[in-house]
Amino acid sequence: MPRERGSFSEDHCMSKFLKFYLIIILSFPALSDSEKQDSMEKINIWKQETKFYIENFNNITGTFTQIDYVGNISKGNFWINDKKEIAFYYGQPYETVIIYKSGKLFFKERKSENFQNYSISNNPILELLENNSNIHKYIDNPIIDNNIGKIFINVNEGNERNSLEVIFDYPKPILRQWKYIDHQKKETNIFFSNITFVESVQKQYFITK
Repeated sequence: MPRERGSFSEDHCMSKFLKFYLIIILSFPALSDSEKQDSMEKINIWKQETKFYIENFNNITGTFTQIDYVGNISKGNFWINDKKEIAFYYGQPYETVIIYKSGKLFFKERKSENFQNYSISNNPILELLENNSNIHKYIDNPIIDNNIGKIFINVNEGNERNSLEVIFDYPKPILRQWKYIDHQKKETNIFFSNITFVESVQKQYFITK
């Protein structure tokens, strides 16, 4: 059957596409050896500073926004004391308090008088909070993407469940976000802001009795 005038064959279209693709690829110059070395040096500095940042991540106040696995948004304030215990106080309408300390998670609605508590051993969040953690092994394999650096904490290697992705600024590490995937593969994102280091944090935020 004769082709209609003005139509292109499949081969001709593919040839045009390949030429366009090659032009795009060649328009991005390859990094020189010195540029690659500079990039690696910056990443190594970021890893060292991130390790120091996490090891000294205490006596902190700030705000947060949480988005849970169904898209519910909640906001509030958080505190981390000199023991690396962390307290989240959620604002309205939830008005919930969550405290991580002594290897446990304490939870209560603000109107309730008593906390419920759960063991959180083998939880990746503890790798950020405990002084004897192996955080360096996670920092050694970051993903750098423009102005952010990501580390992945997975206490069960090869399993995405019960894992934590932590996002910092790059090249100066400041905590911005963590993404927690629980045992049921439900994802919760927490975005941190207004992080401030202080001399001390009041004990009242960590009382669970």
